[in-house]
Amino acid sequence: MKRISRDHPRFDLMRLLDRYARSRGVSIQDQANHADFLADLARDFEENRSNEILIHGLRIQAMFAYVAAALGSCTAIKEEDAGDFYALDADLRAPDFRIVTTDQSEFLVEVKNHRPSGPFADYLLKAEYLDKLRRYAAVFQRELYVAIYWSQWKLWSLVLADRFDLAGDTYNLSLGEAVKKSEMNLLGDCMLGAVPPLTLRLLSDPAKPRRIGADGKAKFTIGNVELLAAGQVIEDPVEKEIAWFLLNHGDWPGTPARAEVIGGELIYIGYEVQPEHRTEPDQGFEMIGFMSQMLSLQYNDMTAASGRVDLLIPKRDPDSLGVIIPSDFKGQKLRLWRFYLTPSIPEPDPRGDRP
Repeated sequence: MKRISRDHPRFDLMRLLDRYARSRGVSIQDQANHADFLADLARDFEENRSNEILIHGLRIQAMFAYVAAALGSCTAIKEEDAGDFYALDADLRAPDFRIVTTDQSEFLVEVKNHRPSGPFADYLLKAEYLDKLRRYAAVFQRELYVAIYWSQWKLWSLVLADRFDLAGDTYNLSLGEAVKKSEMNLLGDCMLGAVPPLTLRLLSDPAKPRRIGADGKAKFTIGNVELLAAGQVIEDPVEKEIAWFLLNHGDWPGTPARAEVIGGELIYIGYEVQPEHRTEPDQGFEMIGFMSQMLSLQYNDMTAASGRVDLLIPKRDPDSLGVIIPSDFKGQKLRLWRFYLTPSIPEPDPRGDRP
């Protein structure tokens, strides 16, 4: 999926000038006001550039669109809150995105970033805010979802707005309830399992010097690179691409690089990732994370690799994120399991509307 820019920047600048002129009751043609406009623009820019909450919020919003696009089950994702709209009811708020999936489902999504003081703190949303979004969704006869990025857990949830709990004037959602109610599967998200460990080996060129010196150091030339799954060398190009993505962005921790030395010569340097503990040794595989988590980590690498936000949106298109795993993929050496989670929906009351 490609990112399609709707307008040239000059249109955005003219709309800003028009908004400035309307707010002051002046003409956009009056050059006497242009200097004031540019001064206000520069002042707003400086204020916003140092607003960490705004910057992270905008980046997470863009991240959601990229992740949804890269998961492969959407045909179109459009910014819903871009530009003006006209309505009889002025008490409406446009959500962030309109999404159409490959099965022709269409719904609206509001994106939020949750960075709580405690790892298990509930997400809170003012009732007045969410109700305005719900009224907008009702006018356009579409379901409204709220996508939350639980930043401490690097986890996405996508929950129907109607499934938030109301307490007073605030809607709330706990992490546990978010996981139970999430419908990220609508976007194609799944949890992946694989057989550990995943290993990267840098093999030395046997035709070049590679002997370990008296000081314990060796200069060598890389002759080949191998990827291994559960100790088996991966040969298939598709499996290699998937293994490389999982090794870099999965949630298995890495171990320090290990050198294989035979007869005083460096054979290879190996790096591997695997879970700290095997949950069920007889199970044959271990979970390595949600695809959406891995895509988000990749997005972070492209926009905030140093911890500082360098870009809100990467230069690359969404189709360059992640890796395509064929629907019938089983793997010869890299064996994968895919789990699509569906929400826990309460059973209807058998009494119906009776008290």
